[in-house]
Amino acid sequence: ACNDPCSTCFCSFVNCGPHHEEGLDLLLVDLGQGYLVRVLSEKGAALAAELPDADKAEEQAAEEARTKAGEMITNGVGTERIAEKEVLELFNDAMWDRVYESCLNCGTCTFVCPTCHCFDIQDEVKGEDGRRVRNWDYCMSWLFTVHGTGHNPRPSKKERVRQRFMHKFKYIPMKRDGEIGCVGCGRCVQQCPVNIDVREVVNQMNA
Repeated sequence: ACNDPCSTCFCSFVNCGPHHEEGLDLLLVDLGQGYLVRVLSEKGAALAAELPDADKAEEQAAEEARTKAGEMITNGVGTERIAEKEVLELFNDAMWDRVYESCLNCGTCTFVCPTCHCFDIQDEVKGEDGRRVRNWDYCMSWLFTVHGTGHNPRPSKKERVRQRFMHKFKYIPMKRDGEIGCVGCGRCVQQCPVNIDVREVVNQMNA
């Protein structure tokens, strides 16, 4: 669990949270001198079987930590209207003409993102042997979408910036029963050299 979310974090607004329990076997809450272990599955119960039970003071401290962490996350995003809007309505929104202008296409946001999973397939040949490998890639690169013919369906920064936000907040939720492709960690906000704030962009999409 996270007891001290950073100022750029907005995880509570994207179906996550500093003490989020979904999909876990165990949740460890730092109490300073030790950890309170919350058992969240049968597998977790087996792993924690030999641990002593927490006392009431420890339970209370863990709950206070949860409450405090949640209260620290105040600058969030809205996504309800994004889900309701048609794809082409968002895709053709004039906001993209403004959002992309300061982007350097450096790719920093993709390198620090825990949910980015773009990849490239390459063939490595040595003599008569070879292998096909999958390498991590990033969609903010001009080369990512270049076809063998030289055609590029995302030729400018505008198309690539739009794809990054549409993928995480529109396309992935459409395919995964509303699950947003962003955990709200705020790393991209912290590291962007031109201060593009994902929260501001998403709120524009949601307007």
